[in-house]
Amino acid sequence: MSTGSFGDVSLPARIRKISDPGEQLYELLNISIETEDTLLWAKIMKICDANPEAAKYCDTETLDTPLHLACRVLRVLETSPVNRDGITATPADAIRVLIQCCADNVSFVNREGYIPLHYAIPNSSKSEADTYVHHQVQVINILIAADYDASMDYLSRNDVVFNREDGACTPLYHAVSSVRDDFSNPPGPTVDLISAIHFPNPGMVSAKNSSNHDKPLALLYRRFSRQFDLSEKFFPGDNSRKEVLEHRQRYKTSAMNTWKIILKLLDPLSDKKRSVSDFYIIHSAVKMDCPPDLIRYIIETRQGEVSKRDENGRLPLHIAAAVESSDFGNNYHFKYVIDELLYAYPDGAACKDNDGKLPLQLAIESGKSWIRGGVKSLHSVFPDAMTNIALGEHPALKKAMSFSSNFVGEQEGEESNNSENKIVKEEHYDAIMMVQKPEADLANIASAMWANEEDGGVQMLGCMAINVLSEKHANDKCKLFAIALSAVTTIVNAMKNHPNEPAVQEKACGALVTLAPADNYREVSFAASGAAASIVAAMQAHVSDTIVQQVACSALRNIVEYGGGDRATVIASVSGFTALQNALGAHPDSVEVQREACLALEALTAFPDANLPDLPGVQTAPLLEAAALKYPKECKVTADIVLSRLS
Repeated sequence: MSTGSFGDVSLPARIRKISDPGEQLYELLNISIETEDTLLWAKIMKICDANPEAAKYCDTETLDTPLHLACRVLRVLETSPVNRDGITATPADAIRVLIQCCADNVSFVNREGYIPLHYAIPNSSKSEADTYVHHQVQVINILIAADYDASMDYLSRNDVVFNREDGACTPLYHAVSSVRDDFSNPPGPTVDLISAIHFPNPGMVSAKNSSNHDKPLALLYRRFSRQFDLSEKFFPGDNSRKEVLEHRQRYKTSAMNTWKIILKLLDPLSDKKRSVSDFYIIHSAVKMDCPPDLIRYIIETRQGEVSKRDENGRLPLHIAAAVESSDFGNNYHFKYVIDELLYAYPDGAACKDNDGKLPLQLAIESGKSWIRGGVKSLHSVFPDAMTNIALGEHPALKKAMSFSSNFVGEQEGEESNNSENKIVKEEHYDAIMMVQKPEADLANIASAMWANEEDGGVQMLGCMAINVLSEKHANDKCKLFAIALSAVTTIVNAMKNHPNEPAVQEKACGALVTLAPADNYREVSFAASGAAASIVAAMQAHVSDTIVQQVACSALRNIVEYGGGDRATVIASVSGFTALQNALGAHPDSVEVQREACLALEALTAFPDANLPDLPGVQTAPLLEAAALKYPKECKVTADIVLSRLS
């Protein structure tokens, strides 16, 4: 086999001393992991040209092959290949040669349990140039094409480990987490990189990591929210300055580039030629296990698609109703999705698809439950759809309807002790009961809270359940952070929907106190999520409530202590100082409020680089002095520190 002329490419002296070609090739790659060599790929091809058997080498200790190491080198090599002395060789060229020499290595599993493709996935520890990413895309495509089955087995895993801090995840999730903010316009090759991993196995977009149960779309939407939030950031002084406008534009661009990746994951065929009417983003999103805040954002920003039909004459409501609910576990996912679609387009409940079926029929046929599956929601909007349903063929549904309407027939009464009636009863009371169970699953708690966001009882009990879980794992950083991934936005949604319910605000703030250490983990943001603003709003709405003030002060303090000067700036921008001042003034006889307010003020004023435009020194000083005088043991030291900073 001839790979070309590489006579001008010399190997290092220590490599030339090795007699075995396979060991020679392996050692060349091994030293290149630590030492960059822009002619590495040409040297690989030179060795394989002279000795094709060298590619079959396998290290006895690691079970790595040259192909494993070549992919590993690609992931860590900072410098792009260059054309020198007329010699050009890219990573793709070298990978093809290694595969031609030993195709079996594409599916060969090393001691760590991974095939070479694992090591071609992006490395989150480095900043990739566009040229580097382009080569990475080429190599990933080559490896997948060389052994599709082995590649699919690997891409279907949710327990791969790239580094210990990240835990076990899916390859797609790791690739998404490795992508940095893309400020380029037009966007860099990041979308192509994610697409190369996603397109062969699109079902993994909804797969949960085995470690933290997070998903690629959830991570991306948190990143999009964080970038969009930064694109509206206010700075001290004149915000029309060039550097301020440039900052905002950069993050607006990065947010749009992140959105392009989200669209690619929702529509992996977007680059293929087809009729526009064949696909709508909402139609795709509602059939996936998308995070609820992303579903809501898509529906709100694409209102025109809610009433659009696909090639089967189906609205998004038909599609959500038809998806097999068993694929999503025992939660409220589809009730939430169906409720959102009905709110946006209630007439859809009375629309038939090309097969003459209504959404309610499809929901029942797909096995959705009466409440959790959204069947009751569809029935409430268009009850006439029941004329098309043979209730006799669905006894569980009939019992659920009877129970829900308090009209239990004689037959049902006689069978009240059987397991089916028990299921029906639990179905009816599921949300309020489930969130109180000690063993309740976080995913189900969050799902029930989103689907029953109008129910203050569910929100309060849900926040309490999240707080119990958070406190249970407060000393286990990995588990606590995993809870925060879905819990923070769920809690904020509860606070926004029940601003006048002090019990909801209190329990929500209590949960955020414990979750504050997770700020900035995997794009969790107590700023972009609205957590900081919601806490301040709770303080403003319930000034006279001692417990709300105490817990809210603790939450603000923790957020700043873990988030630093940036979070102090955010809290100040939403009138956080005024809220703390009001807490001191409204509760002079509560040592708990006085102590927590003083501690929160100490945290907020601890960062010289923070922008604190509403620092009310004149008004706050007397309140701090009063707290120090009345409660010297609890407040004096802290109050004196804050007073020294206000002067």
